[in-house]
Amino acid sequence: MALKADFSHFLNENGKVHSLTEQASMVFTFLKKIVSAVTFEIEQPIIEVDLQCSTRANDLTCTGSIDASCPDLTIIHWHCDSCEASGTITNWQGSMWDNTKPTIH
Repeated sequence: MALKADFSHFLNENGKVHSLTEQASMVFTFLKKIVSAVTFEIEQPIIEVDLQCSTRANDLTCTGSIDASCPDLTIIHWHCDSCEASGTITNWQGSMWDNTKPTIH
C-alpha cells in the first residue's frame, strides 16, 4: 500500500509545522528527509536517500533503503529497495525543506 502525502497538510499558512501527534511527527520527519534529499539532487533520475525504511510498525523491521525520484518537479516518488513500502509526496515546493534553487528566466 502506498503512502500518498500532501506536505502542506503538516504545515500552517506560514510554513511552520503544525502541532503533531507522535505518530504524525514520525511520518513527517521521514517525509521531510526525503524532500530535502531529493530536492538537493532534483535533476538526478534516481536519488538514494540516506535514510532507512521506517514506514513499518515498531514490531516490524526493515533494513531497506529509500530510493526516490522527482520526474516532473511536482511530485516526489519514493520506495524502499527491500520491502513494499512506497509513496508520493506533493506540495513540498517552497517549504523550508525544498532545496531547489530558484530559476531566473
